[in-house]
Amino acid sequence: MKKNDLSTYADNNQLNLYRNFPSTHYLSNPNNVLHVLAWATFWRRNMHRFVMDYLKINLYEYQAISIYLMGVSNLICIIASRNDAKSFIVAVYAVARCLLYKGTKFRIGASTEKQAKLIVSEKIIDELCDWSPILKKEIDSYGVRSNDIFVKFRNGSKITVFVANENARGLRSNAIAREEFRQIKKKVEDSVISPFQTPRKPKYMLKDYYKNNPILEEEPVDIYISSSWYDDGNWMWDISAQALDAMKNHKGGVMLAFDESITLKHGLKTMKQMIKEKKKQDPATWKIEFLNLKVRDSISSYFTYKMLIDRQILRQLFYPRNILDFKNGRKNKYSITKQDNELRVVSNDIAFVAGSQNDNSVYACIRAIPESITHENENNIIEVKQGYRRKYPYMESNQIGDTTLQAIRIRQLYEDFESDYIVIDVRNGGLQVLYSLQKVLYDTERNIEYPPLKCMNNEEYAKTCPDVNAKECIYAINATQNLNSDIATAYRRNLLEGKIDFLVPYSIAKEEILNGDKDYYNEVDVDKQIEYERPFLETQSMINECAELQYEKMPQTGIIKVFEQGKNRKDRYTACSYGSYFIDQLELDMLGSMSDYEYTCLVN
Repeated sequence: MKKNDLSTYADNNQLNLYRNFPSTHYLSNPNNVLHVLAWATFWRRNMHRFVMDYLKINLYEYQAISIYLMGVSNLICIIASRNDAKSFIVAVYAVARCLLYKGTKFRIGASTEKQAKLIVSEKIIDELCDWSPILKKEIDSYGVRSNDIFVKFRNGSKITVFVANENARGLRSNAIAREEFRQIKKKVEDSVISPFQTPRKPKYMLKDYYKNNPILEEEPVDIYISSSWYDDGNWMWDISAQALDAMKNHKGGVMLAFDESITLKHGLKTMKQMIKEKKKQDPATWKIEFLNLKVRDSISSYFTYKMLIDRQILRQLFYPRNILDFKNGRKNKYSITKQDNELRVVSNDIAFVAGSQNDNSVYACIRAIPESITHENENNIIEVKQGYRRKYPYMESNQIGDTTLQAIRIRQLYEDFESDYIVIDVRNGGLQVLYSLQKVLYDTERNIEYPPLKCMNNEEYAKTCPDVNAKECIYAINATQNLNSDIATAYRRNLLEGKIDFLVPYSIAKEEILNGDKDYYNEVDVDKQIEYERPFLETQSMINECAELQYEKMPQTGIIKVFEQGKNRKDRYTACSYGSYFIDQLELDMLGSMSDYEYTCLVN
């Protein structure tokens, strides 16, 4: 046998395949047929070589290793930090898979169409086709319009995009990539997406000679890609564990993870950019987005990441008026129209020392929206009040220190937010801010004078207000250990009962909300652009503060004591929980004014 005699590896069908082509065809030469089969086999087993040698796409070493492992696996999970080019890797794999396996139905799904579309529109059509003229020639057609996003190849393979929801039922696929799969609901994955999968059935498998050969049977390929996340019971961690176990036991799985070192090594981000990002991010978000770590709850945490993150559903945010709009008399485009009987609160935790790195003043804007359930009762509709839903559309922090300036900022927010009440923690300088709010305040920035407001729940504090007709709308909290226990318990209960809505995570906001805002998108000043991101960053910091808080239950009294560890803060927690507690008191007034059997007759 000759060393390079390929005929020894071919069966009779393959040896006679050249007879199916006209004499002028390249494949009419039996040796050419065998070489094509040999190269196809080699490239399927070494997909990275196909990408680099045939498509002429340059790969970094970690990308080549990743694509090789993906090429020999059918369960693929990639958990990678931001800017590690995980979407690029999946795009390269997708086109290689489609070209090497004729007639492949490759699906790309995500929780939103925009997210799934990026792999096709930006990675495949824009980047890869620009880098690889050969790939461009292999593409028959493509579409990037909404509801019709696809890449069709000359060999019959096709990549299509879908939104991972209940409406995607009935699709079929041989390979599926789930983009940011942690955002996809587990129910949708199990009942809608997984049933897509069917083995690829090339025509030769219909021949009796091949159809019963188990070696030639192909398994559908499942790909899961995401950034890291909290260890809050998300199903992503079950998938990653399955992929890792399959990889360890040589069962066709691969689990890949990349952190910020990849980003820096290959210049995907500069060190200066990373330092800037770290200054902007809170510690937990930095660990997740850039260090690619799994963040877990402490055993002694009173608030878990899950109970907090589950409430990050709010997309309607508020921004206060900027100084130019105010002076020019322009309406606030970010104002939110009040609903019937809605109440609004600006809740504050005050820091007294200017520039303190360990203490912030935090102002949280909260909407209290009344909710009720209606029941039909013979000829009437009975309305049962359920209390208030708390929405947190804006939060900011500063280190001003000066109590008068802080009082002015609170008044600005009070006016811009069309607030009804101010809640203030009167410890640590908060009482001085309350006294300032009870005086006439002149705002030099806006060139406006604010009339006094009065404390509504403490006569001693209210006496210092010189205006007897001042609006009584300031709720002072001078927390004792018992009251702090009640506040923490009530805040936790409201979270668990789903009565609190926080802004969506920063990563979602940047992709789906901020990039649709022309003011943000067109802003060239990075610092001003960050101001648009600030409410989401503050919300994320608040969630991390809450989750890092430790607690102990006092053995004799049963009081819950919540406290921070080390240099951790709880000022955002204080502002948000105190405001929620005040709304609890409003609920008592609402619900206390009706009996269990009181109803409103809406229909006769």
